[in-house]
Amino acid sequence: MARSVDCPRSFGLALAGIALLASCSLPVDAPKSIRLLAIGQVMPRESPIDTWFSADPLVQYTLVPTDIDPWFGLNPAAKTPEETEETWRRFVRIYFPKSREALRNGFDFFVFPDAYLEPFSLTQLADMKYAIENGTGSLVTFGGDVSTPTYKSWPGWANSVLGETLPVKMTLDMIAVGGVFYVRVVKTDPPVLSMFLPLGLEKWVGGVGFSHLHPKEGAEVWAKVKSDRLKSVDPGNFLVSWRYGSGVSWAVADDMDHLWWSGLFYPSEHNNEYAEDVFLNIVFYSIGWDLPKDVVLVHRVRTRYFQYNQRKLLLYVLLDFVDSFGANTRDIERQIAEVESLKAKSFDMYSEMDYEQALTFIDEAIAGIESAETNAMRLREKAFFWVYLTEWSAVTGAFCSSGLVVYSLLVRRMLYREVAVTRSRAGERQS
Repeated sequence: MARSVDCPRSFGLALAGIALLASCSLPVDAPKSIRLLAIGQVMPRESPIDTWFSADPLVQYTLVPTDIDPWFGLNPAAKTPEETEETWRRFVRIYFPKSREALRNGFDFFVFPDAYLEPFSLTQLADMKYAIENGTGSLVTFGGDVSTPTYKSWPGWANSVLGETLPVKMTLDMIAVGGVFYVRVVKTDPPVLSMFLPLGLEKWVGGVGFSHLHPKEGAEVWAKVKSDRLKSVDPGNFLVSWRYGSGVSWAVADDMDHLWWSGLFYPSEHNNEYAEDVFLNIVFYSIGWDLPKDVVLVHRVRTRYFQYNQRKLLLYVLLDFVDSFGANTRDIERQIAEVESLKAKSFDMYSEMDYEQALTFIDEAIAGIESAETNAMRLREKAFFWVYLTEWSAVTGAFCSSGLVVYSLLVRRMLYREVAVTRSRAGERQS
C-alpha cells in the first residue's frame, strides 16, 4: 500500500505563484493505515498537517483547500471574489471524492481547520454528514473564521446539514477571545489527553486566542481553558466531542495554526512538540484503534521518521552535486537501497504498533544514512581534488608558458637581431 498525498499543484488565477507540496509517496506494505481528508485552510504554511504526516507511514492524507488566511500575505487581494470562489470550487471538483460511497469508504477521519464550506454543493455536504453518521470521525477548529457570525465561514456551518454533526452549538457569543491560555484536562479516561499530563500538557502555552464552545446535550468535555481573559460566565471549554450516529465528532476552541498546535501563526520556543501525537490520539480513539501505551516511545519513532526524511533529502542533494562533477555514485546508491529496506521494516513494525522494533530499525536506517553521507563527502572531496588538480595544472601551465615567453622575448631577446649596416655607412667607418 502506498501512502499518498493529494493537494493542488497551483492556485490558478487566484493564487498564482503560491507553491504547494504537490505529492509525496512513501512505499509501505502495511495492513493498517489512517485515511485522512483535510478541508479548509490546509496549505503547508497554514496547517501543520503536511509537516506532521509527510513522513508518517501510518497516515494517507488528501488536502482540499477552500480558503486562505491573509495573515501570511497569501490573500489574493488583486483578484475578484468571483475568481477566488471559482478556484476553491475547482479544487473541490478535482480533489473531493465523486460519490458518497467513495467518501465514506475512502476516509477514516475528516479534519476541518478553519473550514469554509461555501464551495461545496448541498449534495457534497450531505455526503459528509452521511459519512460521519456511519463511522467517519471528524474534528472542527473554532479559533478563526468559524468563531463568530460576522466571519465568512460561520454561516456555512450554522446553516448546513453538516453543522448538525457538531458537538457544540453555533451561538452568537462564540467569538474568539485573544490572548495566552493554557489547557486543563477534565476527562482522564480514556487517556486521550491525560497520558500527556506527565509530559507537561497543562503547561503548554496556547496563543492568539480561543472561542467559547457551548456543548450540545450529550456531548463530553475533555479539556477546559485556563486564561485571565476568561470571564466567570464563559463556558471555558477547549475540547468537546460526542458520538453522532456511529462516528465521533470533535470541536476544539482554537485553530491548528495557533500556538498550542503549531508555530505557524505565532512561532515560539514554547511550541507543543507533542501536537501530532495529541491529534493522532483523537483519531485513534475516534476510529476505534488502541491508544499507545508509551506515547514518548511513539513520539520518538515519529520524530525519527521526520529526521530520516530530512537526512535522505540532503543526501540526495549532495549526490546530485557530486554527480555533476562526473563522480561515480553507484556504490552510495546501493547503500541507500539497503538503508531503505531497513526503513521499510521499521514502517511495517510501526504499522503493526510494535514501536520498539520500529525504533530499532529506523535508528539503524539513520545510522546507514549517516554512513552514506560520510561516503558521499569523501566522494565529494575526491571530485574536488581532481577539480583542484585540473585548475592547478591549468594555472601552472599558463604561468610557465607565459614565463617562458617573457624570458625568451625580454631576457634572451631571441627574436631581436642586430641592425644591418649599409655600404655607405661601412665606407664612412673605414675612412
